[in-house]
Amino acid sequence: MYKIIIMEIKAQRPIIKIKADKCVNCHRCIMACPVKMCNDGSGNTIDHHSELCIGCGECINACSHGARIGIDDFDVFMEHLSKGQNIVAIVAPAVAASFEGKYLNMNGLLKALGVKALFDVSFGAELTVKSYVAYMKEKDPPIVIAQPCPTLVSFIEMYRPELIPYLAPVDSPMLHTMKMIKKFYPQYKNFKIAAISPCYSKRREFDEAGIGDYNVTFNSIQKYLDNKNASISQYPAIDYDNPPAALCGQ
Repeated sequence: MYKIIIMEIKAQRPIIKIKADKCVNCHRCIMACPVKMCNDGSGNTIDHHSELCIGCGECINACSHGARIGIDDFDVFMEHLSKGQNIVAIVAPAVAASFEGKYLNMNGLLKALGVKALFDVSFGAELTVKSYVAYMKEKDPPIVIAQPCPTLVSFIEMYRPELIPYLAPVDSPMLHTMKMIKKFYPQYKNFKIAAISPCYSKRREFDEAGIGDYNVTFNSIQKYLDNKNASISQYPAIDYDNPPAALCGQ
């Protein structure tokens, strides 16, 4: 006996762009896609349905023809900076892996572009863990699924809704960091916030939560550097403006 699950289909911001002129309909993207249903290979090129896409980006890595690219807010972020918009940035801990040994130089680059202040999401991660502990002590749930990843949350919401009750009902590290800025750094309360991360799907989390203005990926920043024939090493290493994460190693 099969269990029928009805998905809730809602409009979502596209985060994958298809270059139809480069698509050869080889279906490698469909093979790599963990949910399949967001792809339609019945035509001459693959069609993509963002409302069924969980935003993992596996199809981008699988496409060997350059027919799929991720969409972030880099261009509008740069445009607004050039016009003098007040922006602070929160930087994902993954920067230490993507720019190994040079992750604080990322802060130097962002400052050079006009970002006013920089915050380490590692501190937000500690706030999230604190919230998890408080939730578990109060509710004693049988299972807790951590939800810092909007791709995972989208997968559960759309394709495994029976697991929704087990998602931790607390903010992600990025949302914790943003709310911390709004509450404890009044000088930046009305500034726009840019998230610097490896993840295209973060934009959807900000749309859902109603906080966060730009999702800027490491890929776009590296492309910017490559186009300028520049290196992250050319920029000074600058510390974050928030206290360092103190509990990660304890």
